[in-house]
Amino acid sequence: MLWGSIGYSVRSALGCAIAAPQRRSILLVGDGSFQMTAQELSTMLRYDLKPIIILINNDGYTIERDIHGEKMPYNDIQPWKYHKLHEVFGNNGWGVKVATEAELESALLSSEQNRDKLAFIEIVMDKMDSPKVILEMLQK
Repeated sequence: MLWGSIGYSVRSALGCAIAAPQRRSILLVGDGSFQMTAQELSTMLRYDLKPIIILINNDGYTIERDIHGEKMPYNDIQPWKYHKLHEVFGNNGWGVKVATEAELESALLSSEQNRDKLAFIEIVMDKMDSPKVILEMLQK
């Protein structure tokens, strides 16, 4: 039940964007979770919604790696070119892939300059980069 909501955030961002299209929703989602409901990106583009999607690409289910072991193959997912999905689903969006803090800052500024489009920022993280609080919780 702990992970019963995985994938829910993408659909929630769609709902927020439909409910208040004059406002700009911001979605922060992991790559594994995103893959479960990625088709909603197509719906966002279809209705010309303009959220900012920030995807953490850590190559799979890192929290599960923390719990069950780094090498368990069921925590690996197929790599996608997330920042290019807007092109697949209609090309009325904007996307970028970043790996450094400076690149992220630049991407966030660019998303502000491209307010008339859906923005998709893919942040590449290390496979085992986990929040300190999660690691501490798992030690208990």
